[in-house]
Amino acid sequence: MKTIKKVLIALLLVANLALLAYYMVGIKDAPQVINAENVTIIEAPDQKESEIHPDFIKEEFVLILPEGENIALGKKIKDNGFTDVYGANRANDGNVDGSSYWEGKDYPNTLTIDLESATKIHAIRVALNPMSIWSKRTQTIAVNISLDGENFTDLVGAKEYTFDPDTGNQVQIPFDEVEARFVQLVVTDNSGAGGGQIAEFEIYSK
Repeated sequence: MKTIKKVLIALLLVANLALLAYYMVGIKDAPQVINAENVTIIEAPDQKESEIHPDFIKEEFVLILPEGENIALGKKIKDNGFTDVYGANRANDGNVDGSSYWEGKDYPNTLTIDLESATKIHAIRVALNPMSIWSKRTQTIAVNISLDGENFTDLVGAKEYTFDPDTGNQVQIPFDEVEARFVQLVVTDNSGAGGGQIAEFEIYSK
């Protein structure tokens, strides 16, 4: 009986070796002939330390704020609806970190700041959290102004703006100097969420 077992084991071993040899021969590719005329020789650079390919180097972004002072900081602000806990008061508190942002509910979303008195303004900056976790997105925004808070006129028509972490996740909207007390943003689309998102709504006066 022991002899039969030994013979069977020997036969199985021989069979496995034969199968292995068969597949090794079967999958072996035929040698390829390389024509020297089709070979391009590229000289290696004289590299003495590790280098990053230029295509992978991001140009450092330097934020340049609009001229003048942000007069929207801490002023009365209201919206026409917000999502969860992200109310209007988070959009002009001087903070873009963490959960300090406003998020609208149903389009069109409006965010309105009362400057307390008629003031000459010339630019608006809209910012999101600059961290890359706030990925690149577009938002369609229009700007309206008013002197009484009831009757608004168009200042800047609706336009699609790109918010990109590589450029500070912010956009600046310049315009000819105009007098206004109430300044309103109207958001009608956001590719990154179901409602408009603004971490800081800044209004600049010289």
